[in-house]
Formats: sequence, C-alpha cells, structure tokens
Amino acid sequence: MSMSSIFPAILSVVFLACNHRTPDTQAKTTDRRVVSTSSIDTTLQPKAPDAVFVTDTIKRYIVDDYAVTNEMFAASRDDSATYKKQSGDIFSFDKVWFTNNTLKQTIVFELYTDYHRMVTYHFYNDDTPAGLVSQIALHQHNGQSATAEQKLRAFSGFLDQAKEIDAHYFTTNNGFKLGDTRRKAIKLLGNPDKTVTTEDIEKLEWEFVGEDFYDRKSDLHGKPLAKDSFGHHISMYFRKGLLVGIILFNDIP
Repeated sequence: MSMSSIFPAILSVVFLACNHRTPDTQAKTTDRRVVSTSSIDTTLQPKAPDAVFVTDTIKRYIVDDYAVTNEMFAASRDDSATYKKQSGDIFSFDKVWFTNNTLKQTIVFELYTDYHRMVTYHFYNDDTPAGLVSQIALHQHNGQSATAEQKLRAFSGFLDQAKEIDAHYFTTNNGFKLGDTRRKAIKLLGNPDKTVTTEDIEKLEWEFVGEDFYDRKSDLHGKPLAKDSFGHHISMYFRKGLLVGIILFNDIP
C-alpha cells in the first residue's frame, strides 16, 4: 500500500475516534454544570426566618417608682455607710427615711448596690398597717431580726429621724398616692394575683415577671412583662377601699 493511501486512512481513524469520545466529554461537562447549578440554587434559597420570640408581642409594664433621686439618697447619708439609724435597741440599716409633715406620710427606701431600690415602703405616719411594718427589715443589737412587736414599739423613733421632703415626691411615677381607691388600682394594674384580708385591712398583690429574666416560654396569662426589670412585685394595703400603704419590690439578678 502506498503512503498516499495510508495517510487518508489514518486520518479517518483519528476522526472517528474523536467523534466517539465527544458525547462522553459533553455529558460529563453537562453533569458538572448540573451539579454546580444545583449547589448554587441551594445556597441562594432564603434562610428560614429566625423564630419570632413571643416577647415581641407581649405588653410591657413600666416599673413603678418615686421621683426621689440618688442625689437625695447620698445627701441623707451621715458618717455611716449603711445609713444606720437606731430607735431604742432596734436598728435600721441600708434604708433612707423621708417624710412630709403636712401629708403625714413617710417613704422608706431599702437600697442595694449602686442605689438599686430593692424595696420601697410608703405609709401614713399615724395609720400604718401592722402587716406593712412587719415587712420592714429591722434588727436587734445582736444582728438578729427584730420581732413584729419590737418593730412596732421602735417605729415612731425611726419616723422622728426621717428627713423632710416636698409633698410631690409622695406620688408614684405611675400616679398612685395614698387615699386612692381600690378600683383605680385594679383598673391600672389588672386583677391582683393574691388577696389577703386581715381584720379591716385588705392586701392586694401583683407579681410581674421581669423582662430581663423571662424565658420566652412560660405562660404569662395575659399579663405584661416588667420592662427593664428582673422582677417587680406590688403590695397595696386598703382600708374601706382606700389605699393606706404601698410596698414596691424590685428583684435583683
């Protein structure tokens, strides 16, 4: 066979071989593109939205307080870093006592670190519910808690040492003042979580879960969260339907 006939034959074989491989190569390329496109599609799918916490729809209750300032606390401190006061053999620590002789009312602030108002007591000087007095932490000289009887006996001595302040401080930021009606309290705070009646005094209590402690799961039974709070508790004392005493408690972390 001459070279002139062999050369065209070789070219034909090469051409056929190339044509035979081309479909596989195209298929593989197509497959790679399909896989790549599928991967991109998955990546571009929108992420599932983050869970919308129930707290986003729960109402907030602005924790109640009095307009008394931290500067007023500082000005009331004497040589004792603990605001120590003594009446007979009973002692008051970490509390600032303010009074107004015209209103004949007193507010006592029990302070924690950085002037945190852990407990606030508000009452009439001459008509203080015994149940409210028993809640105020007072101590004997040996550090033991004073009994309810000891507190009552020493109470007027602490009132005599209270600092006089203006009458406008004796209305809470949320508008409560002694003499308000039971109806007003329920209208603004809702139905109480607890009611206790002792002789002629009715005590209503409201408990608000703190926004800062809420686990986002517990059933609040339609109640608001205490805004910017670890927990807020309100006790109000009524005689014949009129407010005669208030205790505000603010939890700490």
